[in-house]
Amino acid sequence: MAEGNIFNPLVSVIVPVYNVEKYLDRCVKSILGQTYKNIEIILIDDGSTDMSGEVCEKYALEDKRIKVIHKENKGLVSARKTGVNAATGTYVAYVDSDDWIDKTMYEELVKEIVQHNADIVTSGLYREYHESSVVEFDHLPEGIYERELIENKIFPELMFTGNFFESGINIHLYNKLYKRELVRRNQLNVDSQVRVGEDAALVYPSIMDANKIVITHKSFYHYCIRQNSVMSTGYKNEISGYKKIYNIIKKKIVISSKCEDILNNQLNFLMIYLLLLKEPQYIIQVRDKQIFPFDCVYIREKVVLCGSGKFGNALYRFMKEEGLCEVVLRIDKLENVEGGIFDFSRLSQMSKKSYDKVVIAVLVDTVAKEIYNQLIKIGIEEGKIAKLNIESEKIVKSEIWKSMFDS
Repeated sequence: MAEGNIFNPLVSVIVPVYNVEKYLDRCVKSILGQTYKNIEIILIDDGSTDMSGEVCEKYALEDKRIKVIHKENKGLVSARKTGVNAATGTYVAYVDSDDWIDKTMYEELVKEIVQHNADIVTSGLYREYHESSVVEFDHLPEGIYERELIENKIFPELMFTGNFFESGINIHLYNKLYKRELVRRNQLNVDSQVRVGEDAALVYPSIMDANKIVITHKSFYHYCIRQNSVMSTGYKNEISGYKKIYNIIKKKIVISSKCEDILNNQLNFLMIYLLLLKEPQYIIQVRDKQIFPFDCVYIREKVVLCGSGKFGNALYRFMKEEGLCEVVLRIDKLENVEGGIFDFSRLSQMSKKSYDKVVIAVLVDTVAKEIYNQLIKIGIEEGKIAKLNIESEKIVKSEIWKSMFDS
């Protein structure tokens, strides 16, 4: 493996693999097809029970840049730790094994990080649905940010810009390139038992440590949205994992930042977001028969649920299990969604007496606004559309919140 030089550094690409034989060829081929050739590809087979391990070995025989590590199944964080410990590159990148990347991704990112001697370069990505894709990038201007600018421009909007949920630097791990030692020490600080929000526990502490960051809005990474992925399934009670994420970032804020008050408030919004994804019962409450934090939903109402992604699925299950509302229709962009696919014509054909509210069950602010505008366009009354109305102060002062994060 060529270590390269300052202009042609070795990049270690870490790919955790677990039961993804259907997608693994596409992923690995996209990495092998990079126009930037000085890479090592570390495939960590995390105890797969399908043919994923064999597929990894097949590729290792075909290309000497690939190394395969087989290990006992201990989860995504453990696999990433194994990968970063095995990495020998000057820089490290991550790819999830059911995703793929454009062929110029590492050529472009290496050029930026080397030219500016940066610690991190962050780029955009494509969220790939069944028949469509959505471009997503950081909500901060493109440019070069040295330490003073990081503290004055990035930190004030790092995890939360003021729009829920919209972060200055997106939470994703895999659309970035990092100096190896920077990301390695932060990766090893993440508890292997963390199952939700593990990207945040690595990305944000690494940014707080960085002396120079490059932001580009160019997009290269294709994030595949799957109905049966780990993050799309129902919520499980893993509250100890959230405490660990909170404590990791909280400690980093105290150690490395002059913006402690601002970042602490952002951290609260981040935790609200992560809890809504998988543990909505800790955020959603009934107050005077109104379902908080939605602005106009009441118990026992008949609702149409727009969104069957991570939050939509969690909310649907929670409403059903708690008997809060009757969901009469679900609408989403994904295939095989119970109650139909993303098709507003079905809603427009329904009698307005057959439902009380249309609930926008997504956490991405731009997507929520898009859905809202489409609902208005097809004639849904504004008073029948329910949106999230997050008041963090009320949440963080609640006894439930204090018991989770202040104990």
